[in-house]
Amino acid sequence: MAITTRAIDIPTTQGVLNAQLYEPDAAGHAPAVLVLMDAPGIRPALHGMAARIAAAGYRALLPNLYWRATREVGFDRAAFSREGDPERERIFALARGYGHAQFRIDLPAMLDALGASAARPAAAVGYCMSGRFALQALAEQPGRVVAAASFYGTRMVTDADDSPHLWIPRIAHGDAYLCFAEHDPYVPAGVPAQVSAAVARSGARHQIEHYPGTHHGFAQPDSGGFDPVAAERHWAAVFAMLGRIKR
Repeated sequence: MAITTRAIDIPTTQGVLNAQLYEPDAAGHAPAVLVLMDAPGIRPALHGMAARIAAAGYRALLPNLYWRATREVGFDRAAFSREGDPERERIFALARGYGHAQFRIDLPAMLDALGASAARPAAAVGYCMSGRFALQALAEQPGRVVAAASFYGTRMVTDADDSPHLWIPRIAHGDAYLCFAEHDPYVPAGVPAQVSAAVARSGARHQIEHYPGTHHGFAQPDSGGFDPVAAERHWAAVFAMLGRIKR
């Protein structure tokens, strides 16, 4: 399916969030999808993933969640992969500077830009740092977000008062899909079990999977953990979830 893409600026109560919108040529009533970035930020690999979602018949918004700090991340994958490299700390500092409070401000503005409503609900798909934000969208915008997928989500269990494992049980509706990698230094042992227990107490229809043999980042084609077989399994899960959104 042919798609179009355009850069858009989205006003929020704190400033202007920049994003890329991908749409099928005949967008019509195509459901909206928030494609939420992993820690390295917006880059060609994520543009390609958003484009694939649009090519399947959805309107995909890829927002720069680091907009308060920079409009362009300029990610250097090779430098990021080297322990001790300043690029690695720069990316992690950006990720540490964005949390639930910032996403709570950005989310309504992004949904407004997509025209998401109870009549035309959206879905959210998050990776790495944004796995928890996809679930937050489902928890906090129940009238406009009806499905969320989290792939190797980080910081799902913390000591903070807003730790996801504490509020996930309050999700009252929708579809939730969570996937964990078998080998993941960013997800401590025991966290998947705690998150699974929290989801089981929620009101969401849910599916939780562990992809054997995989590593963190298996879905991103520019990641050192990329696994083409697991990535296609991930796409099948994403499109199965999106296919349940009413048009």
